[in-house]
Amino acid sequence: MKPAKKKQSQPKSNSFSSPKSNAYHHGNLREEVLEHSRKVLESKGVSSLSLRDIATDLGVSHTAPYRHFPKKMDLLQALVAEGFLELSEGMKRAWEASEDPLEKIKKAGVEYIFLLLKNPRRTELMFGGEIYVSGDPISDELSEFGKAAYMGMFRIVEYGQKLQKLKNTIPTDTLMMSFWSGVHGFAVLNERKWKQIKSQEEEVKFRKEVDQILDIMIEGTRL
Repeated sequence: MKPAKKKQSQPKSNSFSSPKSNAYHHGNLREEVLEHSRKVLESKGVSSLSLRDIATDLGVSHTAPYRHFPKKMDLLQALVAEGFLELSEGMKRAWEASEDPLEKIKKAGVEYIFLLLKNPRRTELMFGGEIYVSGDPISDELSEFGKAAYMGMFRIVEYGQKLQKLKNTIPTDTLMMSFWSGVHGFAVLNERKWKQIKSQEEEVKFRKEVDQILDIMIEGTRL
């Protein structure tokens, strides 16, 4: 057993001598793995995510990422939790953007659409079945951030109802889900168009279309 132990410890020692391995030693590897995983996820898809490949790309031992993510599903849940955290932060910005409830909900739509367009594959994981049908328990972090994102949009719709700007004969969660479904569907259907934008003029035109679509959606929910 002793020779086997010695053999195992030697590669670790060598791997930690590299600059990126030193970053792990200082506690940054989790963030590096997540950052690199986001790029792989968006460029190649979830099937191409491999902890061993990520370790190779980052220049650390193959076992190092497993200390933070014992299996691939742990990594996927962390990526999704990060997505919901960003979404909840977007809802907070929408809440603070204006006192006008209709402006709040429009800003919430803009935040959601562009978060999805910039991270389409991650958004698929956030709302797809892969994580939720895997049989793995949902992490506390994912549950917390998911609920925060949901409640961020719920609060905005509820506020509009209380000020009698949005339909208040419909339950808040139902009205919110109607709006959420609309912005999600628009973003999914326009992912290709967004990626094909090559100039500032095209981007301005696209953003104008987003504003128009949101105006149409909001018009259907107001009193």
